[in-house]
Amino acid sequence: MSRRWMNRALIALVVTAVTVPALATSATAAGAAKVPSVDATAKIYPHVGTSSESSSKVYGPGKKCGQQKVVKGASQTSASYSPDYSDPAVVADPSAFEMTGERPSVSATAMKFPNAKAAIAYVHGYDKYTKKCPVTNPGGGGGNGGGQLPDCKSSMKKIAFKLGDERYGYQFRSTCTISGQPSTSVMNTLFVRDGKYVVFANAMSMDATAPSIPKSVEFTRLALRTVS
Repeated sequence: MSRRWMNRALIALVVTAVTVPALATSATAAGAAKVPSVDATAKIYPHVGTSSESSSKVYGPGKKCGQQKVVKGASQTSASYSPDYSDPAVVADPSAFEMTGERPSVSATAMKFPNAKAAIAYVHGYDKYTKKCPVTNPGGGGGNGGGQLPDCKSSMKKIAFKLGDERYGYQFRSTCTISGQPSTSVMNTLFVRDGKYVVFANAMSMDATAPSIPKSVEFTRLALRTVS
């Protein structure tokens, strides 16, 4: 699997894992893949105080571009972690509302397949899918009410780490300028397949400072320990 196509496949996998659960229920279904608890996550990211969690079916690539199909016997759970804004002490701290490298937005997605063969087919299926259907820019094709479109420049570097049977990690940096005002986001995205389990872990900042890579690896390890 070439790095070029794996890059595209990873992006496709992340987009699918992040967007599909938004339509799912807010509670984790019995027997579904599990994500790290708030308390366990807070040991790595102390600013975290609550989470929003959802479970859903797993959707793999279809035969045609734009199509998806349900992976039988697979489950998926996603969670977004944030400060607890219901806590008066948190609300009183102005930095609690800032998404920085030190206090990034944190999320995880965990998938459990009926067996390792199904997990491998899911992961490698996206490699074939992206060769046939290149990933387009997120949000492409839509306007913004006639306003000025952002001018964005992006870069990516590989994150090396050792977990599971297959692993890929990247740090994405994107700087967009709107009406002369630049804004830079940095996201660490780590992916691991271990047997019949697949996990994604993300940490993102909006202040141009990069989230800690060692913490991202530690959080990914936590997600892998928790999924089953």
